[in-house]
Amino acid sequence: MKRLVPIAIALSLTILLASIVMAQGGVTSAHLSDTPDGPPMTQFPSGTAVVYAIFEYADMEGEAVRVRVYDNYGSILFEQTQNYTGSGTESVATAPGEGVFSDGQYVTNFYLGGYVARTIIWNVGEPVARPVATPTTTSSVARIYDQAKGFAVPAAAVVLIILVVWAIYRVLVAR
Repeated sequence: MKRLVPIAIALSLTILLASIVMAQGGVTSAHLSDTPDGPPMTQFPSGTAVVYAIFEYADMEGEAVRVRVYDNYGSILFEQTQNYTGSGTESVATAPGEGVFSDGQYVTNFYLGGYVARTIIWNVGEPVARPVATPTTTSSVARIYDQAKGFAVPAAAVVLIILVVWAIYRVLVAR
């Protein structure tokens, strides 16, 4: 029975690593535009009725991406959630409900797995005199995840392979 414990641990860790590797998809880039396939924009003219949230996604397995637009007071003006599989590009037409976006500043967030994957701050009307954050910023959770998956997943795979080989060796030597 004692000999089966290392094998059970190694097998559990292997299954855990496989599920982490399978969940590595995500929103790889995002921008806003005035047309469904237009260039990146953060400044829109007064009277804008629709702003397109365009994003690329990769290696998704039926994962939900939520696009949410906030006004300058934090009120939600638009929200849409849709599941994506595989890789591709999506263009979501965002609108304030009725009428046009009033002049002012807005925030569009792209959520993946309940966390903000991308944030874009944008304006309608005359440009805001104060400095504006970079058009596309990555949340700290997404940054840590991107860094970790680039190093930790391969490192964990090597450690798990060593554990599995060691467990098999221990069982075979004990016989």
